[in-house]
Amino acid sequence: MSIIIKGLSVSTGICIGKAILISKDDINYAPSFIKKSQVKTETKRFLKSLASIKEEYKKSREKIKDNLPMAKLIETQLFFIEDQDFQMHIIEMIENNLYTANWAIAIEYKSIKKSFDDIKDKYIKERLIDIKQMVMSLLDLLQSNKKESIYSKISLENKVVITDEITPKDVIDIYQKQGSGVITSHGSKSSHSAILSKSLSLPMIVKAESSKEVIRDNDDIIMDLDNEIIIVNPDQFELEYFKGIQSHRYSLQKSLRKVLKKKSLTDDGIKINIMSNLELSDEVKFLNNNCDGIGLYRTEYLYMNRNDLPSEKEQMSVYAKVFKAMKNKPVTLRTLDIGSDKEVSENIKVGDIAKNPALGLRGIRYSLAEKNIFQTQIKAMLRAGYNNSLRILIPMITSLNEIIKTKELINDAKLELKKEGKKFTNKYDLGIMIEVPACALQADELAKHVDFMSIGTNDLIQYTLAIDRIDDEVSSLYDPTNPAVLSLIKKVIESCNKSSIDVTVCGEMAGEKSYTKLLLGLGLESFSMHPQAIPEVKDIILNSNINKIKRKVNAILKSNDRFLREKLISNL
Repeated sequence: MSIIIKGLSVSTGICIGKAILISKDDINYAPSFIKKSQVKTETKRFLKSLASIKEEYKKSREKIKDNLPMAKLIETQLFFIEDQDFQMHIIEMIENNLYTANWAIAIEYKSIKKSFDDIKDKYIKERLIDIKQMVMSLLDLLQSNKKESIYSKISLENKVVITDEITPKDVIDIYQKQGSGVITSHGSKSSHSAILSKSLSLPMIVKAESSKEVIRDNDDIIMDLDNEIIIVNPDQFELEYFKGIQSHRYSLQKSLRKVLKKKSLTDDGIKINIMSNLELSDEVKFLNNNCDGIGLYRTEYLYMNRNDLPSEKEQMSVYAKVFKAMKNKPVTLRTLDIGSDKEVSENIKVGDIAKNPALGLRGIRYSLAEKNIFQTQIKAMLRAGYNNSLRILIPMITSLNEIIKTKELINDAKLELKKEGKKFTNKYDLGIMIEVPACALQADELAKHVDFMSIGTNDLIQYTLAIDRIDDEVSSLYDPTNPAVLSLIKKVIESCNKSSIDVTVCGEMAGEKSYTKLLLGLGLESFSMHPQAIPEVKDIILNSNINKIKRKVNAILKSNDRFLREKLISNL
């Protein structure tokens, strides 16, 4: 009899494979000592192992060097390896207490772990996983003098990895070893590992809390990521059923590729722009001619998991790569949007950690506080945009004053570039993100001062409903169809139409096929989404009659019953 386990899916689809359990027990070493005459040898052994681990991580990063943001994901561990305080603490315990390197490392890890106990921010707490993985690798090396990762010793083809937790380096290892999928008992959908897994199209379900207790090696596993369930040891009927779904999805995806070549026109002849969101610059190579441009490039991934700031030259190189791939199509570069669930090094942050990061120094607030960082980024954008179609997007706008200050800083950046004799574009569009209700309510006035608007539905829903979108305890209350949310979206679209400027939805709603007709009915004519969502959404658009849909939308806006709204939406 099969067993069903619930979890949180990072992506969609069906994954079928054999379970392989990877144990990552907590670090717990018995006291062990050396003789005074062995201090020098033990210290040398520790430093040699540390250097070997450092080299191993650097090699992993080198394998994905063409994808700069992705490579940065493993630098949390590298930064910790190179931390002088960590090294000195271990050496002091070896010299002063005559501890073995193994025991000294275990003690130091427990001290670090304890310091994480009082941290409430879930995202920051997840970084302990990265540290633990590095420490485990180091201890393994000290014991066995082997450099291989835990995944290098085993075959993962057609295997679903079952483990407690997973790091970005683990994800890369599993992907390179052709693993079929990953199930973890801990973690979150917003972790670096989840981001990387989605980017690599490696199926992952996190927070499947009973997975380690229920699943055994070589069990048959079905991951139904659409419904966020794991089926352990399915019977023949279940296996054939999900194989059928898997085959159907593949055939559907294959057939949907045909729609990519068609003009993006609704059934009643209205042109709809379909653009792509980018998180990692390397993803641009998969777009080909499948979209009308880049509606959102999240530049913050250039800043994450590193201990320094990306230079103007480095940023320009990454942005230029995207422009080149898009061949004169518009590219929307969003300025730095750190804060909330987007964590960066303390060396990059300014000020103290906000008590509530989602309401703290993030988006344009951060950029206006750190003008040098902002101007460096703007200069890189303007240089990369030379002879290209550049759109600069400003996040977290709440007032006209922020727009005015932003324009002043952009002008300052242009003056600097002119003095430096560097080529840059003077032709660009400036847009703002609509993520805050205050901004949406002022859309009529703000539209007079910008060239376009982009509605970030993720944050707009969060701020309108006062619901933390990454908090599992209240996730069921996160409702994109709430009348307040839909009314704000409609208002922004109407304000932009009145001022004859473009408006795009670039949040998750744009890529959710269940909301495509709803957004069309609200008057939206420009969508930006994850590349994988484009075929299905475009197919719906091609078969939609906007005039018919609009007549039905008012009933949805007036309904206070979520169940009824969802039913009405499904019947559009």
